[in-house]
Amino acid sequence: MTALVLRRIGPLWTREGRFATANAVVTVCCYVALYVALDWISFIRVLPGSGYTPWNPPPALSLALLISKGLGFAPAIFAAELISNKVVSHFPAGVLASLASAAIVASGYTATAALLRRIPPLTRRPIRPRVVAGFLAITGGGALGVAVADVNVIAALGGLPSSLIGSSIWNSFIGDLTGIIGLLPALLTWRKAWERWKEIPLGASVNDIGVFVVGLGGAVLLLAFDSAHEKELQLFYLMLPPVIWIAVRHGLAWCAVAILVDQLALVTTIALLGLSSNDFLSCQLLSIVISATGLILGAVVTQRNHAEQLLRHQQAELARHARLTTVGAFGAAVVHEISQPLAAAAAFAHSSKRLLEEKPLNAELLRETVENVEQETHRAGAIVERIRRFLDRGELRWDSIDLSEVLRRLGGALADEARAHGVAIRVSAPAPALVAADRIQMEQVLANLMRNAIEAAAHSEVGGDRRVQATLSLSPGAVRVEVEDNGPGVAPDILERLFEPFETTKRRGMGLGLSLSREIIKAHGGRLWLDRTDATGSKFVLELPDKSGALL
Repeated sequence: MTALVLRRIGPLWTREGRFATANAVVTVCCYVALYVALDWISFIRVLPGSGYTPWNPPPALSLALLISKGLGFAPAIFAAELISNKVVSHFPAGVLASLASAAIVASGYTATAALLRRIPPLTRRPIRPRVVAGFLAITGGGALGVAVADVNVIAALGGLPSSLIGSSIWNSFIGDLTGIIGLLPALLTWRKAWERWKEIPLGASVNDIGVFVVGLGGAVLLLAFDSAHEKELQLFYLMLPPVIWIAVRHGLAWCAVAILVDQLALVTTIALLGLSSNDFLSCQLLSIVISATGLILGAVVTQRNHAEQLLRHQQAELARHARLTTVGAFGAAVVHEISQPLAAAAAFAHSSKRLLEEKPLNAELLRETVENVEQETHRAGAIVERIRRFLDRGELRWDSIDLSEVLRRLGGALADEARAHGVAIRVSAPAPALVAADRIQMEQVLANLMRNAIEAAAHSEVGGDRRVQATLSLSPGAVRVEVEDNGPGVAPDILERLFEPFETTKRRGMGLGLSLSREIIKAHGGRLWLDRTDATGSKFVLELPDKSGALL
C-alpha cells in the first residue's frame, strides 16, 4: 500500500511536478477570486426571497476554466460557488442547501463543459454557424438544467417557498444564460481578437471602434433620456446595430468582445434607470437575442472571410503553377530553338579548326568562318532573350523587314543541311514583301517550318527527287508563305493535335516548334495552319498582314 501511494505522489516531487502543482494552485486561487468578484458585481436586482439575479456571469468563468484547463478543475467550481454563497449572497437556506447548490452548479456546468469540449472550438478556422448554434444550444440547455435542479433541491430542503419556484427557475436560467453568452465567447476568443487587431491597419481599427462607440453611446443616451417608460424596452433594440457593425466588419472574435461591452453597457443603463426586476429580466431576454444574433452573424462573416482567404491562396497557387509552367515552357522552347544556331556555330567552329591545320593558312576564309561562329552565338543569345520576353509578357521587338529577303537567306543557310539529308530546297520569293515583325522570331518560325519539311522529305518513300519548296506570294493586305514537302505526310492520329504543345511526329522531337510558332504568328496578327497533308507530302501556310494594313 505504501509503495502504491509513493508511486502516485512521486511525480509531484519532481521539478516539473512541483511547477505544475504550483501553476494549478495559482490558477485556482485566481479563479476563485475572480468568481467571487464577478458574483459581487452582478448581485443586483435580486428576486426577493430567492437570491437569484437576472445577470450572473460567474458560470461563464467556470466554463472557460473547464474548457481551457480541463475537467479536473471541477472541485474548484464547487469551492468558488460555496465561498460566493457565503460571502456575497449570504445564502439563507442553511449549510446543507448551500452544499447541495454548490454541488449542482459544479456538476451541471462540468457536464456542460464536457459537451462543449466535444464540438469544434470557437477559435477553430473555419468556424461554421452551426458550431455557434451548437454552442448556444449546449449552454442554454446547461443553464436550464442547472436552474431546474438547483431551485428544486433548495425548495425541497426548505430554503425556498413553493410559490417562488417558477420565477426562481426563470430568473436563474436567464441570468446564467445571459452571463454565459455575454462573457464566455470573449474569454475563449480574445487571442483571435488580438491577432485580428494586429493584422488590420490602426486607422481602420480606430474608425470601426469609433463607429461602435458612437452607436452604442447614442443608444444609451436615448434610453437614459426617454421619458416614456413603455418605449424603453423597444429602444433597447438600438443596442443591436453596433454589435452587427463589428460582426460584419471583423467577424466572430471581435464580435464576442463587442457583445461583452454591449452587455455591460446594457446592465449599467438598466441599473441607472432604476428598472424593476421584471423589466430587468425582459431587457436580459433582449440581450440574449442581441448576443445570439451577433455570434451567428460573426460566425458567418468569419466563415466568408476564411473562404475568401482560401480562394486568394488557391489563386496564388494557380499563379505560382502558371509561372512554373511558363518557366517549363521557356526552358523547353530555349532548348528547342537554340539547338539550331548552336549546331551551326559548332559546325563553323569545326571548320575553323580544320582551316587552322591547312598549309598555307587561308586567313580570309578563317576570319569569315570565325565571324559566322560569332554571329550564330549572338543569335542564340537573342533567341533566348526574345523567347523569355515573349513567354513572360508577350513582348515583341517590331521592325520593318523584308520577308522575301529573310526567306531567301534561310534557303541558302539551310541548303547544306538539306543536301546532307538528300533533299533539295527551292525558294521562290521574287518580289519584296515588307511586314512589321520581330526579325529574330520570324526567322525562327520560318526556319522551323523549313527544317520540319527537310526532315519529312528525307523520309519520303516516293520515287524521284526529295524536295522542299518555299514560296512567297502577295495578296491584298497580306503576305503568304507556303512551305511544301514531298514527304510521307502527317499521321492521322496526331493531325488534330498537331499544333498542341508536346505533340510531335519525331522520335526525338519535343513538340514545341509548331505550337510556339503558331503563338508567335498570332502575336504578329497572322495565321499558321496545315493546308494539305497526304501520302505525297504536306503543305504549311503562314499568312501575315503587310505594312499597308490589316490581314483580310
